[in-house]
Amino acid sequence: MQLIFLWKKKETEVVVSVIQSQIKGNNFIIHHSELLSLQPHQWITGEIIESLLHLYASETGNTAYVMNHYTTGLILFGERTRLARHTLPKVNFDNYQTIVSFVNIENSHWRFLYINTVNQTVYLVDPAKSFTEQVDSNKAAKKFSEYLKIRRTCYGKTEWVDMKWKGGVLTHPVQQDGSSCGVIVIKMARAVMEAFPAVPEIYFDTSKTEMAKERKTMALQILQESGFDSENNCSMCSMAKPPGSGPPMTNWIQCDTCFRWFHELCLNMDTEKLIQARASIWNCCLCVV
Repeated sequence: MQLIFLWKKKETEVVVSVIQSQIKGNNFIIHHSELLSLQPHQWITGEIIESLLHLYASETGNTAYVMNHYTTGLILFGERTRLARHTLPKVNFDNYQTIVSFVNIENSHWRFLYINTVNQTVYLVDPAKSFTEQVDSNKAAKKFSEYLKIRRTCYGKTEWVDMKWKGGVLTHPVQQDGSSCGVIVIKMARAVMEAFPAVPEIYFDTSKTEMAKERKTMALQILQESGFDSENNCSMCSMAKPPGSGPPMTNWIQCDTCFRWFHELCLNMDTEKLIQARASIWNCCLCVV
């Protein structure tokens, strides 16, 4: 019922879920607008994909490190000078056995990246039909090897640097429409994490009907696995206290329909509207008819 309600509403920035990250303190704040990207035929946002990968990594024992997709994009396609600022000095790759990630292609397509230390292979996987996956994976392996050497040069990080990385090709289904690349990336990531240390041949239905079902399942997972405390945290900023330096006393207001709490400061309402809201029935932006 909650998902049906949220999917019927116009896009807002209300917080609907908080998903725990592998990195303590770096949880994923999922807004209503991002959850809407899981509706059929929508292009799924990177925040949604990444949060689900963190969920699945936790379920499978955290043998896989989930690399931020922005960092992945820099490794594969970025300039070396910019990459030096994203070498993850606090991460010890030896605590993991694989890396799972994904990369944005021209702001219109997602591709899956899988790095396996057991066979020292890098897989850059295209959900769409592609005849260049071996070549693309070879290039990705070279880029990743260079990245590891940059980490060693910058911070003396030597994990995985002596491995002989090569490119590989995963057997996988292909998308049948123009919007399901994100769904397929998520399912492929889950498949390799569950199969590790084996490298699976991945098969699943990619029809429009099945992709719509998967989107709903993923949206429900995000809502069910949420650690958001809606009783004590603001549904706009997700925090107990407003960001920045505010007044010593925090004023709150509650929606009379969904019962979410909000910092008055986070609503950016003018004084007159705020006085009216305090004195009468008030609906948040999610519940306004």
